[in-house]
Amino acid sequence: MNDRKVAVLTYPIKHRKTYDVISLLKANGYSDVVVFASPFKYAKKQYPTIQHRPELSYKIPEPDILCRNFGYEYFVRRPEEICVEKERIVLVAGAGILPDEIINSNIVLNSHPGYIPNCRGLDAFKWAINDNEPIGVTTHIIGKYIDAGYVIERRKIDVYPNDTFHSVAYRVYENEVSMLIEAIEKYDKNDFELILPGNSILHKRMPKAIEEHLLDRFEEYKNSHIG
Repeated sequence: MNDRKVAVLTYPIKHRKTYDVISLLKANGYSDVVVFASPFKYAKKQYPTIQHRPELSYKIPEPDILCRNFGYEYFVRRPEEICVEKERIVLVAGAGILPDEIINSNIVLNSHPGYIPNCRGLDAFKWAINDNEPIGVTTHIIGKYIDAGYVIERRKIDVYPNDTFHSVAYRVYENEVSMLIEAIEKYDKNDFELILPGNSILHKRMPKAIEEHLLDRFEEYKNSHIG
């Protein structure tokens, strides 16, 4: 049993990353977990040509039911209504822009599917391939910098001869979830460093004109990065 108090920020809908994060907390013995779900209004302006994030491919319960089954508290709150006890470490499983009050009053950990500072912002995995940057995952403390600041861990993801674009994407996702849980203990050991964004690009969603050639770019990337 792990007595570290944890809060999870997410959405009040079925959500794959939330399911995996909460399940992994339970599997690792975290018993005192509070989940705050915030409704969101977001309409995608662009749907990806190449889907690289895991979808709801099996029977995932609603988040309130999942929390009830695991013995975790669950609340639906607007972001500005969320009040987290200061002794809780906060994990972001899914959230929009967080209020300054949460960021300034709590330790909020995020897992970014990119190697900071090389790949910041949206579609980091895809941009890493396109720009020939390291594919990786970074856990960090959310602060005044976007996808930068106090970094807990940066992990490069290897690419193997038999890999496909989607097998590497899924490996990134698995590390993203696992590293977010691992970040709790690493933070408690003061195991982090300051990495500033410098002149790195804060990427936006990858345009379709670039994305259309991404699978070919991946084959080029693989050939140049495998051992």
